Amino acid sequence: MMLYISCTLHGMYPVKAAAELTGLTPATLRAWERRHGVVVPHRDARGRRVYDAAMVERLARLHRLIDRGHAIGQLAALDDAALERLLQEGRHAGYGDVDGLPDRMLHAIADYRVDAFDRELSVAIATLPLAVLIARVVGPLLREVGVRWADGRLAIAQERLVSSLLRARLLSVLDQHPRERQPRVLFATLPGERHELGLIGAALHACDAGVPVLYLGTELPAEELARVATRLHAMGVAVSSMDPGQARVALEELQRLDAALEPGVTVWLGGANARYLAEELALPRVCAVIDPATLGLLARRVS
Repeated sequence: MMLYISCTLHGMYPVKAAAELTGLTPATLRAWERRHGVVVPHRDARGRRVYDAAMVERLARLHRLIDRGHAIGQLAALDDAALERLLQEGRHAGYGDVDGLPDRMLHAIADYRVDAFDRELSVAIATLPLAVLIARVVGPLLREVGVRWADGRLAIAQERLVSSLLRARLLSVLDQHPRERQPRVLFATLPGERHELGLIGAALHACDAGVPVLYLGTELPAEELARVATRLHAMGVAVSSMDPGQARVALEELQRLDAALEPGVTVWLGGANARYLAEELALPRVCAVIDPATLGLLARRVS
């Protein structure tokens, strides 16, 4: 999967940065290149090896598969699509009937069986790794809620029940993460944007990657978000924009945020409007985050 990062990351990563992003040591990285040809790095103007985002993501996939017991010699010849299939097969084998969970939960909500919905969700939270929980339970559940609400199979009250139950449980998970370290990334939505479940999921992904986060909630003015970021010496702020009707407002708020933030503070931008807003703004500090892999790469840079 190619990454889309619409911010200035200089396009290439030197050996040390690529090693840090993938969890490998520079020595392992060099050995994999020399013995197995897993990637062929580019060369910068001074002849030093540098890696693009696709190479970094390939190396990260290889590392995850090695951790699961695969041999690098067997993996080296596989293309990126084959590596991703192996990862997906491992996820399916490891967590049983988790893919049927969103449908079971929506059946419970259809009958207003809140206890059954909450029980299924609580068990999933207690037993699944965060990445699996978000990717295979929360994400599919939210997508199916949207589909069923649009075609009339889900009432407004049922949609709001799902949202409120999910929000409460996911925030409780977020609150369980240790607070000893100063927050590196702040999460909030801008004025007029009340959709927050995707943003909470992103905050959990960042926590899972080892990033100390602070979740500030919905509809926070840009100037206030910048003040908190400055006070806490945050390295980044993450905002979400889902509602197409709020895109112009979000554009204005993001311009204010860019003007108010200290130099070097990155803005992670997620949600349905992210790509449009990032392209309209064309600001070096604004990164459109459109998939978990992109989020993972950015998280490793600030962890």
